[in-house]
Amino acid sequence: MLFAQHEPRKMRKNEIKVALLSLASGTSKITYERLVLDHQSIEITAGIIGWGFDILKGSDPKGTTWRAAYKFIFPNRNNIDNQLCGFYVKPELCYSSYYYTHPELKRLKVDRVALMGVLGYDWVKNWFVFDSYAGLGFAAGNCNCSNYHHGFIGWNDHTPFAFTAGFRIGIAF
Repeated sequence: MLFAQHEPRKMRKNEIKVALLSLASGTSKITYERLVLDHQSIEITAGIIGWGFDILKGSDPKGTTWRAAYKFIFPNRNNIDNQLCGFYVKPELCYSSYYYTHPELKRLKVDRVALMGVLGYDWVKNWFVFDSYAGLGFAAGNCNCSNYHHGFIGWNDHTPFAFTAGFRIGIAF
């Protein structure tokens, strides 16, 4: 009776996250993450371009953005109850397809794909999640002529480089 049994907490294997900064660029994105092996997870992101605040008034973007990633997580020793917590590296495939209005009042279509290497940190406390990340990679497809990008940033339409960065908040369950 002196030593009570220690019952471990239920391991959280899922996360749902929202990218708040994407709302400022005119896109609403939600991410689902699932632990598939020890310290490895899959991540799927879906976004609707046009749901958010259009900071370039008048471009009226409409479309979708998608991301898929496989994360390798380096565990946080202070949070052994959650294998989704810690530094991570992930290869990520991104795709964006949308229409927008060019300043010359033409409606143009953008289709862009990127493959990026992303580094980040996923912090989990009980059920609350904070995920920050940054990555670089290569992109293909046509660019937005107004240098306004959804899903990921392409340097310009003359270079194959792409960049992503941001943070997400969410819940673990």
